[in-house]
Amino acid sequence: MMSSRAARARVLPATLPRVAEAVEALRREKVIGVPTDTIYGLAASACSEKGIQRLYEAKQRAYHVPLAVCVGEASDVSKYADVAHLNPGLLEELLPGPITLLLRRKTDDTPLSSALNPDAALLGVRVPDSEFIRAVARAYGHAIALTSANPSGKPSTLAVEEFEHLWSECACVFDGGRIAATRAGSTIVDLSVPGEFSVRRAGEACEAIQETLRRHGIERTHGPGEGE
Repeated sequence: MMSSRAARARVLPATLPRVAEAVEALRREKVIGVPTDTIYGLAASACSEKGIQRLYEAKQRAYHVPLAVCVGEASDVSKYADVAHLNPGLLEELLPGPITLLLRRKTDDTPLSSALNPDAALLGVRVPDSEFIRAVARAYGHAIALTSANPSGKPSTLAVEEFEHLWSECACVFDGGRIAATRAGSTIVDLSVPGEFSVRRAGEACEAIQETLRRHGIERTHGPGEGE
């Protein structure tokens, strides 16, 4: 069992000079702890079967539950998901921000591992409004698999101390201080159908996100499991 001193040594400041260490861990197919704009997350390479497996093990998550991916820029979303039906400028207006977009996953010319959500037609994509993780994604050059830094079924975390029991699962934990949010996580919006959206999870800034979508002529419908 890892000592508390050894675990603490894995905690580093979430600053731009530390980006290279995060990228190196991803290339070694390891899990890292990172701040986002809503909660802390656990991340691994979305292109690595071993990294994805380690992420599920750290999360204690059932393998049939999909993972989202994080990219550095709104323009990167089209590398992994179908965005041809979206209005020009919509992604740039929404991203970066506290939203996970559910879009049709591209099946050709993408480096995503076949172990990433193999049975899911839709892909959740994030560009958090958090400079550190965006810098890591840009430097890594590929999508990063991302999930909340807590065991499945437990509350989301807003500070690194709140998931100290998971530090031993991470090559590095990057401390960006306490996140000023509500633990609701990102708002998950299904944008896979042209002209329609449904809210799969009402998280941070949900009303503002819906207002933006309506301004672009996209009408709300009620998706699977969504209340009236």
